[in-house]
This record gives sequence, structure tokens and C-alpha cells, in this order.
Amino acid sequence: MFFANTIVIASHRRSGMQWTIDALRNNSRDINDSYMSLEQMEANHDAAVPLSKFRRQLLNMDGRVLISVRDLPAADSWKGMDERLFARAVLQHSPTIYVHRDGRDVMVSLYYYMQSFSETVRNQSFAQFLRSESALDGEDSAYSRPGYWAYHVHSWLQKDRLLAVSYSELETNYEATVRKLAAFLQVNLNDCLRPLTTPGPQNSGPILDNVLGRLGLRLRRGALPDQARLGKSGDWRKLFDKRDRDFFAREAGEAMRRLGYAR
Repeated sequence: MFFANTIVIASHRRSGMQWTIDALRNNSRDINDSYMSLEQMEANHDAAVPLSKFRRQLLNMDGRVLISVRDLPAADSWKGMDERLFARAVLQHSPTIYVHRDGRDVMVSLYYYMQSFSETVRNQSFAQFLRSESALDGEDSAYSRPGYWAYHVHSWLQKDRLLAVSYSELETNYEATVRKLAAFLQVNLNDCLRPLTTPGPQNSGPILDNVLGRLGLRLRRGALPDQARLGKSGDWRKLFDKRDRDFFAREAGEAMRRLGYAR
């Protein structure tokens, strides 16, 4: 069964998922150069792939295959029953890397990212954005944005066969972190590790990206597009005032303590 070859890379949005994927596939021949996104099985995804094609593609990929997911581990958001059961099977049977980041930096990165496509967010102050409800599957979730981040963290950390790594570990102690990932996954690393100078997806043609996306694939990538904002650990100090800090602590303080982030 192909679940023996799958590796799940999970994270909240804006938390270092792409960096982790690139760190693994660029440094181990045991891992397939392409990867797949579990959310692509949803019909409303920009590069939707039907379940039958998703399964077929997965079966035809050599080596260990990375599967990214930003959803919760219960996989309740998939509308189709077959897709939901398949997603749950992948999540249940695959070793998982959970990539996390200081939730305050996540909020800042998400704010700037969403401004690139949301007029609503462009018209919000950061304080308003922080306190607005997080949307799940297009509907209000009853969680604030920090509250949903904390819920995401707690949900994933309950999973078996999971290794949690932080964005800051990749940022400041890259080689040791890659070796820790490889040891957990029991994959061999190349003799010389390839460094990543910038986190995230990299330049490639939009037409090629679209074609690959519809096949359930992602191309090896390098530097971020020029217009992308590169956030760094600690950026939150530039936007959070005392009221924001207090609000975030009420909503997500326990998750921050669980992950070892200082207040």
C-alpha cells in the first residue's frame, strides 16, 4: 500500500511549510523531487485533482512522497465522503512533520499576505485583522485568528508519529534541523547539504505551475518572487501594541507556552 511511502508535512498558513518541503527534497535522494497537496482533492481548489487521479499519481511516484496539508488532522473539511476517508487514511498512516512558528509572527505574515488579494484586509488595521474571526471553509469559525492558530497547534500535537519543528530552528540552525528531520523519517541525506537562502516557493512560470498543479505536482524551486515579503522571526514587535499582545495572550497563550515561545 502506498501509505508506506507517504510523509505528511503539516502547518498553519505562513509557518514555514514550503521551506521544510524544500529542505527535505533538496537534500535526500530517498524523497521524490515532486510533492502533493492533500487539499487539491477538493473540487473548489484552484488546481483541483479528482481523487482517482490523485491516487493514481501517488502510486506512480518513486521514493518517499511528501504530502502537504494545512487542514486539521481530523480532515473534516473535505465535503466528499471518499475524499474525507482517503485524507484521514493518509494522515493516520503517515509519519508527520508539524512546522510551527511564533503565532505572533504568523499573524503579521498572514496580515500582509492576505492584503495581496483581499480588499477587506487591505482596509483593516492590524488590530482589526487580529480580532476578526478566522474563516474555515468559507464560513466563520467562531475563533479569532489567534484562537484558530492555537486550536490548529493543539489539534496537530495530539497526533501520533509526529515531530514538531519550528520556523526559527530552520532559520537559525538549518543543518542540525534537517538532520533531525531525516533521523525521524529514517531517510538518507546527501553528503553535502544544500542550503536554502530564503524560505518559501520560488520563481517559475505561471503556466507551468498551473499545469503541474492540475497533475497534483510541484516543481523544485529556489528563490522567492521579487514581490513576496520575507518575514523574519520577531517581526511581530513592529505591529503589536500592548493591547494586541494582551489579546493574543488571552487567545493563544497556552499554545505559545506549549511550543516553548517566550511571551
